[in-house]
Amino acid sequence: MLQTQDSTPAHFHSTPYSTDQFLAVLDNTEAGMAVVNTLGQTIYVNTSLQGMMGIDAASLPEWCHVQLLEMIERIRSSSEQVIEKWCHEGATYRIRGRALHAWSGHIALEVSVAYANTSTSVADVLSRGLALSRTDAALLELLWRGMSNEEIATQQRVRLGTVKSRLFRLYQKLGVRRRPAAVLRAAEIIAS
Repeated sequence: MLQTQDSTPAHFHSTPYSTDQFLAVLDNTEAGMAVVNTLGQTIYVNTSLQGMMGIDAASLPEWCHVQLLEMIERIRSSSEQVIEKWCHEGATYRIRGRALHAWSGHIALEVSVAYANTSTSVADVLSRGLALSRTDAALLELLWRGMSNEEIATQQRVRLGTVKSRLFRLYQKLGVRRRPAAVLRAAEIIAS
């Protein structure tokens, strides 16, 4: 868990929020989030990321350690954010890493599923798992695979406005407001 005793800046303590409240917000965010130190050791992983990567521990999986160390080195040398795609077992994850200036020596990682390949019909699994129509499940599958609205419109041979309308209705059915939450719901069903 995130420890802030020695590394927390003074202005953090002056806010009315505790570290526990801060972590509760991170834990319930729609995006997969992790904090690592410059040695690649996991400090924090939120529940969204655990569901997305199918891990039950509060640390990043071993398979990504080499890529993580390379990313950390690029962040340290450029002092800017770095965006990469990591592949593992048919899934491609989009990773955005950036230094946390408030906690020197820590890197924040935002993770989303860019693409995933599976042998079973993803739309069928989503349809059964979320009680969606086959059409809505197929649309959710395209989101889960990382396709943009424009790519979906091209593939389905409809106008961009039609895709946006269908996505709005899909988000309502799923009880979410944005794409990352919809993708996370899909990832949770597929991982189970």
